[in-house]
Amino acid sequence: MTQPNFPPSNLPPASGQPPGAPIYYGGGDPYSGGMPMDSGPLQSLNPMRLLQIARNHWVILLLAILFAGGAAAFYLSRATEIYQAEARIELSTRRPRIVNKQDAMIEDRGYGDAEEILNTQIQKFNSPSILPFVVASYRELYPDDPAPEEELTARLANRGRFAIIKRTRLVSVTFTDPDPEFAMRACAAYAAGAEAAARAENRSGSNAAVAWLEAQALAQRQELEKADQELFDARQTLQMDVLAGRRKTIEESLLHFNESLSEVEAKASMEQKMLDALSEGKLPAEIPGAADVAASLDRWRQAMTERDALLSRYTPEHPAVEAQDKAVALYKEQANQALNRAKNTAAANLALYQEQAGSLQKKNEELLETASKLDRDILEGEMRITALNRTRSAADASYLGLLTRIQEARLSADENTATVKLASEVAPARQIFPRPARVLLMALLLGLAVGFGLAILTEILEDRVGGIDDIEIGTGVKILAVLPHVKTRKRKEIATTSLTHQFGELAEAFAGLRSVLDSPLYRDHSQIVLVASSLPEEGKTTTSCNLATACALNGQKTLLIDFDLRRPRVGNIFPRPEAVCGLLEYLDSDQMKPEEIVYASECRNLSVISSRVVGRSRPAELVGGAKVAALLAWARAHFDRIVLDVPPLGIVSDALSLAHLSDCVLVMARPATSRKRAVRHTIQRFQAAGMANLAVVMNDVEHSKFTYHSYGPYYHYQKHYGAYAQAVPPSLTPTGK
Repeated sequence: MTQPNFPPSNLPPASGQPPGAPIYYGGGDPYSGGMPMDSGPLQSLNPMRLLQIARNHWVILLLAILFAGGAAAFYLSRATEIYQAEARIELSTRRPRIVNKQDAMIEDRGYGDAEEILNTQIQKFNSPSILPFVVASYRELYPDDPAPEEELTARLANRGRFAIIKRTRLVSVTFTDPDPEFAMRACAAYAAGAEAAARAENRSGSNAAVAWLEAQALAQRQELEKADQELFDARQTLQMDVLAGRRKTIEESLLHFNESLSEVEAKASMEQKMLDALSEGKLPAEIPGAADVAASLDRWRQAMTERDALLSRYTPEHPAVEAQDKAVALYKEQANQALNRAKNTAAANLALYQEQAGSLQKKNEELLETASKLDRDILEGEMRITALNRTRSAADASYLGLLTRIQEARLSADENTATVKLASEVAPARQIFPRPARVLLMALLLGLAVGFGLAILTEILEDRVGGIDDIEIGTGVKILAVLPHVKTRKRKEIATTSLTHQFGELAEAFAGLRSVLDSPLYRDHSQIVLVASSLPEEGKTTTSCNLATACALNGQKTLLIDFDLRRPRVGNIFPRPEAVCGLLEYLDSDQMKPEEIVYASECRNLSVISSRVVGRSRPAELVGGAKVAALLAWARAHFDRIVLDVPPLGIVSDALSLAHLSDCVLVMARPATSRKRAVRHTIQRFQAAGMANLAVVMNDVEHSKFTYHSYGPYYHYQKHYGAYAQAVPPSLTPTGK
């Protein structure tokens, strides 16, 4: 036969499906989801499956809970009652600011450090070192208790606990004991003992701190005296006043030299300008020998004037003119000599002033260098004195701080300052062990857990099919239809339900199964439908009859063949006329034709081939013969739908012989009746034989049970189907022709 196509897994159900149609779960090929065959039985467990297991094995659950409850009651009756008393103390995070052999501490230590201090103190309180203070406080609080010292110490030891309350500075003090009165007394003694231990620790720390602080103060005073002496010696050595006086004198000298240098430079500049003017032929107002130069120039000009006058009257060769030329030359020479003397005088003065300016500049630089050296000496001296002053101030402040802390430590030792105080009185002792409510709740939970475990183990050992998941998860083959449970137990009534109660829930379910097989997804793979089972009593015969009836009522020409040759049942449901032979006789005969063994049923369009037991026949050999193939080939040619009712595969192998001649196989599974391993084995054998179109039909399912919660709306419909239609009496049912 041809391999079917692989349609998508999310195809919708066939249109026109009646309200009671079975539910198909898509996936893989039309009949198989392609799931693994080795899924364990526990993989099908889900909340609803667990509820179903609990419903099926409620006795085991009840017995487990009752046993656990009885054990809890016995335990409560035998257990020793333990009482706990509680008090609260307030624990301060203030610690001594100076402790023995440690540096100074800052009092504000922050939240993290405060938490560490609290936890450290709690650990001290929980240590055995607090026991002597607890015993002493108990004797002080309750002097009338006649208990011996050793007995009291042993009774108080290791039963008190200190625990910090989160986000507070409160500490919970608890004590447990079988005697509630003693628990209250011991709790009060532990609270008082913690306070006494804190006081003793403060006193010890304060005394040690005073001694250590006095030694530190002596050393700090020596440091202060040393700093004073170093400061005094530095002032004597550096002589800052002398250096400051010398610096002031140098500053005054520099001021005087700068003034003189400015004057000399001004004179030199003036002489330079005068010399430049004389070189250019100009006569400044103030020049050396200005009178002589002016007289010489006047005489020269006068001689030039007289010569010009003579030239106006005489020729240049005239003796008077020549005499006057000589006089002009003489006066000119005298004027030039006077000017040269003035230049020489100005140049000499300029050189003198420049020499004086150079000398003054050199002395000025020497004074500046001396002043710079003095500045460095003064700065170094001031820095040294400042450092010594800081050292002296620090030593003085430390010494004063130590003196103050010595006084505080003495006051702390005198006042016995406590870091612990009682915040609340001891509350009445309450029972903490055993706790009946908790024990009973734990017993209930344990009973439920053990009960569920036993129920699941029983379910696994029983190997009964309990739900859809047992098939789908265990085999990978999908459920094609879910057939509801009916109250009647008569086989014929159930097998003819689709004919006699067409509006009943079972008839609607088979109509839905028929609709699924007639849908485009299955139409080409469902002409010959083989209905098989793994064991008897799983409903294959009633399913075959109802499926054939549903197909016939839909107008399809249908043939129902009873291939259960060893235990035939179809002939009892659809009575065979006496003149018609059975299937076994046809297979054992060489002359008989298929038309001779077919007879019409009371349902229209439904023909039946039934069988009856014949002692001389050998069914196993006949089913595998050629006449079976010929019979089914003839049936394909004359009928629209052929339904084969075959014997259980777990008993005989007839179904495997017929599987390769069929288009699809429907394996029956019945909750609480079918064996999971048997169903899986049947499916595996069909798959090994090459049957690809394989599906499962769940029979006799009570939809009202919560295991099948997804059928709730359908269950409501089928429960009240009588309000919609009435059952058809058999007398009014149309018969086939």
